[in-house]
Amino acid sequence: MDTAIIKDENGAYRWTGTEDKRYEQKASGIALYVSGGICAVFIIMGLALGGGMRGVFLLMGLAAMAVVGGTCLLMNRFGGQRRQRYIMTEEYVGFRRRRYCAPFRFKSIKKAAVFPSRNMIELYQAAGSGAVFVPREDFEFVKDFILKRLPEKTVVVYE
Repeated sequence: MDTAIIKDENGAYRWTGTEDKRYEQKASGIALYVSGGICAVFIIMGLALGGGMRGVFLLMGLAAMAVVGGTCLLMNRFGGQRRQRYIMTEEYVGFRRRRYCAPFRFKSIKKAAVFPSRNMIELYQAAGSGAVFVPREDFEFVKDFILKRLPEKTVVVYE
């Protein structure tokens, strides 16, 4: 269950948000396409090599596809149920993973995509991207907080 935003003694905002099912389906779709391409290369190599290596490469391609396909099926099965903890300060918004925080520093964000219907803000840096899922009642506050701290050159898209 999502939790409302609270401000701690250090001035940081903390909350828990549930990831959107469509976001997880997008990720699993990308994983399937990429792994499918890699598996196709193994299968083609197996067919081209012939001999004793043919079976090895064919099995490697099929095994890799089975593992990735199973993982993607599980992601789709349990999509929209995974919760993420967040922390937001004046310098960054971060995703809490046990003791580790993956921060997205506001000054390094190149693009922000705002999805009001999904209560999600996707942030893009030069080295990756991440989505911030916010409880419905706190979405406007988090959106305004983040957008006010982004550099002027940041591209903001509403979808």
